[in-house]
Amino acid sequence: QRFETFSLDWYSAEYDEKIGMSHREAMSMVLTTCRSFAKEFDTFPVQNLFLTGAPGLGKTFLSACIARTVSEKGFSVVYDTAGHIFARFEAQKFGRDDGENADTAVSRALGCDLLILDDLGTELMTSFVHSAMYQIVNTRLITGKKTVISTNLSPDELGRRYGAPVLSRLQGEYQMLLFFGEDIRRQKRK
Repeated sequence: QRFETFSLDWYSAEYDEKIGMSHREAMSMVLTTCRSFAKEFDTFPVQNLFLTGAPGLGKTFLSACIARTVSEKGFSVVYDTAGHIFARFEAQKFGRDDGENADTAVSRALGCDLLILDDLGTELMTSFVHSAMYQIVNTRLITGKKTVISTNLSPDELGRRYGAPVLSRLQGEYQMLLFFGEDIRRQKRK
């Protein structure tokens, strides 16, 4: 995926009173922010991005574009689903190893220049996941490492799922990018 292949044509140009602009205009602003974040990675004033919206609106696509651009600039990037990253944290904690060294995977997730945590909220929720999410968010904020999180959950759902301390950090330290539109996968099937 590349920013140049992200098409705004999938988003309606009709005015939406709820957001005060069209979905295409809103997504154009999201695209601009994501592109600037990636291309100006070392100097961009925003440390972290939080991509949220319904499924099929381009969150994973734009996350992959960010990962490609940032890694091409020579920065270390870990891009993975939340479920897989939480499984690596659990393997480290409980001494399970399934071929990939859990200690190395956890160190990479916490120490890379950019962590992209995709599909947050699709993992099975446990007290361990709750704790691991706090550890990831808090550690990366303290060390000044940049993070991009994508989810289908609303901020209210995030707060209920991961707790007030995580939600507070996300709302205070991440630029929230809201995705609008109709599921692109469904549109392509029509």
